[in-house]
Amino acid sequence: MVEQIDAMAEVATLAIRQINDSRVFAAIESVLRRVAFFDIAALFAYPPAERPEILHDGLKNISLPNAMEDYLAGGYLLDAVYVACMQGLTDGLYRLSTLAPDAFFESDYFLSPLVHPCISMESGSLVEEIAFCTRAPDGTALVFSLMRSTGRKVFSEEDFTALGLFAPVINAAMIQHWVNRCEKKSHDTVELNTENLNKSFRDFERDRLSPREQDVVALMLRGHSSLSAAKNLGITEGTVKIHRKNIYAKLGISSQSMLFSHFIASIIKN
Repeated sequence: MVEQIDAMAEVATLAIRQINDSRVFAAIESVLRRVAFFDIAALFAYPPAERPEILHDGLKNISLPNAMEDYLAGGYLLDAVYVACMQGLTDGLYRLSTLAPDAFFESDYFLSPLVHPCISMESGSLVEEIAFCTRAPDGTALVFSLMRSTGRKVFSEEDFTALGLFAPVINAAMIQHWVNRCEKKSHDTVELNTENLNKSFRDFERDRLSPREQDVVALMLRGHSSLSAAKNLGITEGTVKIHRKNIYAKLGISSQSMLFSHFIASIIKN
């Protein structure tokens, strides 16, 4: 416990002294790694009406060259942590497994090195991601993710609890860094709603798909099974399967992987 208190004090000191320098999060990362090991880390900002930004890149260049650009261009819309933040997630430290839909870890997005910047073509998927999440005064969601690569064990309860003690100071540091970074911009709080969150899905093939079919597309691509999508939409699982069959027919495709590729191509092109 004494070591954790010392580490927490070190994080607080770094935040106070270097809060205007994004390199402070590389230093904070080093301190946290002494508490519980992780392979890579990244800090993202998701403004309510602007393109996301990566504020700290501790990913060690594991991803394909265009993966980060494609993620920031629109791939982030399928990120379970982003979606949870947009739906009013309270401040804290979370396991991705508690935020993700039931079929997320088998989804094309989670397994794709093309648009998931934390996935390597060589090392494959992550074994676990945990994330400090908070919200800045202007409505921007801030996420500092710590990840372990395939071949390692998931974070133990002891690891998670120890890192969780840092949530208040980490979240405060993220907020202050973002506020200072944006001090010349308006800081009026923007209320996020479902329509804002789903705008890209509403624009996707709107001439060929009905609004309900677009809802099904959004849930499928975010990692919901047919049963989970049905529960979210208040319809039967059989109806979801009929919608999915109709979506494939209208778009001239035959699989969810093809739907994923079609959607990613549409948002990156725009």
